[in-house]
Amino acid sequence: MLRETLALLDTRGYDGLRVADVARNAGVGLGSLYRRWPNKYALVVDALRAAAAARAVEPTDDPVADLLTGLVNLAEGLGHRGAPLLAVLLTDPGSELAAAVREAKVEPVRAATRERLRRVIGPVPDLQARADAGQALVLLHLMLHGVPPDETRMREEILPVMIGRPAD
Repeated sequence: MLRETLALLDTRGYDGLRVADVARNAGVGLGSLYRRWPNKYALVVDALRAAAAARAVEPTDDPVADLLTGLVNLAEGLGHRGAPLLAVLLTDPGSELAAAVREAKVEPVRAATRERLRRVIGPVPDLQARADAGQALVLLHLMLHGVPPDETRMREEILPVMIGRPAD
């Protein structure tokens, strides 16, 4: 059902997505779908979360490598399904779909990046700002160059901004 939700979201957009079509295409009853997801918003949030889970970074003994892997995954995600979702955040930020994207994608990635960075530099006062800056630089590169930064650029230019000396 979640894969079907993503497929219909890709082809029809949020406004064109009908829960009844998801149920029919997934071969389940509409009542069964509504027992698990009370509305379209909840279904879309779970579908977006499930897609994001595939890009989760398992912690290793190298927190800097984990932080870099998370940024690379962000960049790769923006190169795939992420671009249309980013466009929704920029063009229709008050929409229900934008709220779903923030809840299912943006906030979990933001929290995971913050936690990975905390493992590298500790609980510094500007931890969230540094984590946000790294992600913002990935997005800015995409907007300026049409492609997300490669791993080398992230290692040499973005990680130093994130890991540098704490603000006074």
